[in-house]
Amino acid sequence: MEKVCLNCKFFKVDDLQAGVCRKVKGEGAPRPLKRHGDTCDGWQDAGQQYSIRMGWIMAQQKKDGPVKN
Repeated sequence: MEKVCLNCKFFKVDDLQAGVCRKVKGEGAPRPLKRHGDTCDGWQDAGQQYSIRMGWIMAQQKKDGPVKN
């Protein structure tokens, strides 16, 4: 298993390209923006959440069309 943000317990998907890391807690604490393939030292397995996130991303790609770089 790859230890990437997309299958990390603390990752929250924002769009098709990136999301935020929720490992940082506290009022007003800035949450770092991370791409789906990024990694960090605080990675923890999210289990089934990976499949749910991938399903959401695939549904959005079908809805919005292919991703343009």
